[in-house]
Amino acid sequence: MRSVLSIFVFFGAGLPALGQEPPPAPATTPAPVLAPSVKDYPAFDGGTRVEFYAEQNVYRAYLANPADFTLLEETFVAGDFGGDLSFGGFAYSRNRGKAEPGPTEPEDKAGLDVSYTAGLGGRAFGAYRRDFLVVGGAFDFNRGAASFGYNGEAITVDPFFTLDEGYNDADLVSQKYSITAVGAAALEPHAVGLSFSLTPERIEGDYDFEYLPPEDEEGDHRVERLWGRREVKDYYVKGGYSLRPGEDFDVGGAIGLRILRSNLNWRDESAEEVPAVITKEGETGTLKMKGRAVTLGGSGRYKLLENLRAGGALAMEFIRGITLDWKGETWDLAGPFGEREIEDYRLAKGSESHYAFGGGLAFYPDEKTTLTFDYGYDRLSVSAKVYDEKRSLVDELEFSCYHTFTRFGVERWIIDELAAKVGWEQDLFSYPRNVFFGGLAYKFDGDWFINYDYRGGQLTVNNLSLFVPFDDVVKPASHRFTVVRYF
Repeated sequence: MRSVLSIFVFFGAGLPALGQEPPPAPATTPAPVLAPSVKDYPAFDGGTRVEFYAEQNVYRAYLANPADFTLLEETFVAGDFGGDLSFGGFAYSRNRGKAEPGPTEPEDKAGLDVSYTAGLGGRAFGAYRRDFLVVGGAFDFNRGAASFGYNGEAITVDPFFTLDEGYNDADLVSQKYSITAVGAAALEPHAVGLSFSLTPERIEGDYDFEYLPPEDEEGDHRVERLWGRREVKDYYVKGGYSLRPGEDFDVGGAIGLRILRSNLNWRDESAEEVPAVITKEGETGTLKMKGRAVTLGGSGRYKLLENLRAGGALAMEFIRGITLDWKGETWDLAGPFGEREIEDYRLAKGSESHYAFGGGLAFYPDEKTTLTFDYGYDRLSVSAKVYDEKRSLVDELEFSCYHTFTRFGVERWIIDELAAKVGWEQDLFSYPRNVFFGGLAYKFDGDWFINYDYRGGQLTVNNLSLFVPFDDVVKPASHRFTVVRYF
């Protein structure tokens, strides 16, 4: 079990604008919109958070280019809640055994208790529009948790799962939040914007093992404890520009600066008591990682035909000056004196480069139907120099990986107020390789918009950055509900 928990705890340590005229100043009393069209409500806005190259997700446009915040023609507030709603648990008892500390009687009693809550959270966001200025922001929070308790016989399912005979308990909690502030101005046909975001994430887990023989039996008393925590912080400032001379064409770009921090801490200790002998050993460790990144991005769309639009995007990120500093202590207190050893040195220096680009088409058979297709390319390169405690270079590492991905989606306004959508993604570096998503959107009147989205669960390994958030790697199945109120 210790190896399994270590994998969980340390696993992570390792577009834009729909072509249209610049928005006019809002009317004092907006007229109700009862007959939405493809132009009025671009495909796949809402909880799926899926963006197509030829389509514009207006609620997330600022993430690619803050100048695209000017696409929002009205003041609004919104909420987004959901995640893996299939949280639950499992319990098992044999002869009234319990999954809690105490004497171990594997041939007589056993207890098991498992519970989990995966990827549940929410988002609040909004914008205020006055003349050509738009300001707004968003707040996101996401939390996942799992616990495991067992007291009984040894279980071995090599090479992935091993439990020693005795009491085993493991807990894992991940939580992430993000704060974003955006400001933009539209000066026909130009738009500019600036955004700032702070995104901290914490993953913490611990594992306890104890073998305590029954009172009427002899045997050694063994204890082992493992604890680990990973904390990531991402400070991101971005400026952007967008040109929208008409409904047939738009192009834009953004440049950003990120300050990245990641700390990995753990403690591993064990003790054993047998007649006349007591042993205690363990270690603590801290790995601090720092990096600075420059990001560049650009995107555009062009109306090829009356019912066909093409789009494309390019994103680049260069993380330079990555440093990994190691500090640790080990001890073995067997015997009358015992011994301790402390290490404190720079473990490695490195850099990362990430390139992603692609293109897509959006086809409109009629004013209420959208068909979209994307094809993209993603490449990651990492280099590092590794040092020992004497500051001597011991290794030089080079790593790179690339993959292509495809995405297809369909949206149809069934009636004037109700739309249904469904889509499919394929990613070679994910498990499962194919993921389906879909949802419903309903427009009550000119003031209210409600959206439901579903997306299948996925484990992705295509981004192996030292600073990658845990929820960019482990993505449970997600049900999300979005409510928007316009003013």
